[in-house]
Amino acid sequence: MPKMTRRRYGHDDILVTPLGLGCVPLGDTKKVPDDETAIEIIKAAFDSGINFLDTAPLYGEGNSERRVGLALKELKSSIPDDFVLNTKVGYRPNPFDYSEEASLKCVEESMNLLGVDHIDMVHIHDVQHSDLNTVMAGSLKALNRLREEGVIKCVGVAGGRIDMLIEYIETNAFDSVITHNRFNLLDQPANPLLDKAKQLGVSVINGAPYASGMLARPFDNNTTYVYLKSPSSVRTRAKKIASICKAYGVDLPQIATQFSVRDNRIGTTIFGASKIEQIRQTANSITLDIPDDLWLEIATEVPPVEEDTVQGLQPQ
Repeated sequence: MPKMTRRRYGHDDILVTPLGLGCVPLGDTKKVPDDETAIEIIKAAFDSGINFLDTAPLYGEGNSERRVGLALKELKSSIPDDFVLNTKVGYRPNPFDYSEEASLKCVEESMNLLGVDHIDMVHIHDVQHSDLNTVMAGSLKALNRLREEGVIKCVGVAGGRIDMLIEYIETNAFDSVITHNRFNLLDQPANPLLDKAKQLGVSVINGAPYASGMLARPFDNNTTYVYLKSPSSVRTRAKKIASICKAYGVDLPQIATQFSVRDNRIGTTIFGASKIEQIRQTANSITLDIPDDLWLEIATEVPPVEEDTVQGLQPQ
């Protein structure tokens, strides 16, 4: 099994690989049609040296967690010794329910589906659907209780708007924060969040390094940008970045992956995959030697959007 480097994350005895497998596609039966394929994808992640899986009740209404649980049961000999698992609360039993009672029940159901008696990390999911006081008095209280009981180790928050996430981590109540679609080659409004998190000692998971597909398949007219139909202006910028990469003999997804992984403010970068070869290609991309001139040319010719104007799931 290849050995990836480890980074200390959110808790003294949690170490994560710079890449983690985001299990959103595993909950989608259109992308991953059967349990066997889902298990093979997770095995490919482990075989590539990855030790971190990210799932949530939202993904396939629990199907992602269920499939992760099946894989953990079947792949015992392939699971890394320092395996790290993350799930979330906020979508079970009802969407956007951040009460203490619902959060406790949510974690209990997650553990049943995952087949585990503890979970390394639990993040409060999509907090833009609620408010700070409700989340702190409900979900956070529940997760702190579970941490005191030894059920979980790391408590985090996940969401959209950067100003909102900064407000959450400034409470000093969280070990970890997940940002998505806001730190990649096209959009970098998460910079203030990454700086603040580093200052406060809060670990960061960066999700959607390909802007939900645009930085993987910019020439495909069906490719989405932050889960929606891509604006022509965004597609034009992505194509320009792809052309620069081609001139240097590298693929755009490889650069998009390295862009996130090389930033020392980020603990791990999660990517989704519905095919085994995607796992291998992504894992291999972080070892490529990328010339400094390429990074400079991309930043100069296609400067990133720094404002948090990302289009996507509402409300943001």
